[in-house]
Amino acid sequence: MARRVREAERALPRSHDRTQELYQGADGTPTCAVDKVAEDAILQLVEERNLPYNVLSEEIGFVDRKKAKTLVIDPIDGTYNSAMGLPFYSVSLAIGTKSLHDVEAGLVQNLVTGDTYYAERGKGATLNDDPIHTRPFNPYKSIFLVYVGKYASADNFHFAKLGVRARALGCASLEMCLLAEGKADAYYMNCEVYEKSIRVVDIAASALILREAGGGIVDLSDRPLDMMFDLKERSNFLAYGDEEIKKVVM
Repeated sequence: MARRVREAERALPRSHDRTQELYQGADGTPTCAVDKVAEDAILQLVEERNLPYNVLSEEIGFVDRKKAKTLVIDPIDGTYNSAMGLPFYSVSLAIGTKSLHDVEAGLVQNLVTGDTYYAERGKGATLNDDPIHTRPFNPYKSIFLVYVGKYASADNFHFAKLGVRARALGCASLEMCLLAEGKADAYYMNCEVYEKSIRVVDIAASALILREAGGGIVDLSDRPLDMMFDLKERSNFLAYGDEEIKKVVM
């Protein structure tokens, strides 16, 4: 599926208007042309191979195929990056039953580089088939990733100052995978508007990848983050590579 999406996205001509808003997606945000191309590539493969999954996508919503498990997809995470030519966006794919806590497999592919992060529950996490792990927290070399923008709480900017360096990259799934491979230490999102907080489709795969690599993800009350497979549900959160980071942030 990830290969299909990457091939479809890379085949778009330079003249293609990726930013064109086609309609309002099931999650309440506009579906851009590049989102539709990526989602269609996945849905076509599901039907071609009659895969045994329902589908939950931010664009089309929930497709009930009368199956026990659900494929949770974000066809393009970091849509704005993709639309504007900023080289940091992904496709996110996860398989589970009803919530983050029962996701059994997750894959995030960087659509620019082709780098592929993957995890199965209880089997660890990999990058391009090589095992990856989070890194121990070193406060003198810390890199914190953070959500910033119109709806960001002032807490996000306070969080950014806790690290030696801070970055806002605009693609939550890949940012969490950077924690999983030990390239950064924490990712924080605190939105003042509930509807702008994270959706389960954004992090269903990367949450498993991070946890399998040795990290964790909690809500802002310090409870292990769980989210139902429901596009109406949103959450703020802290993702981290080392438990020590929670003592600093919380």
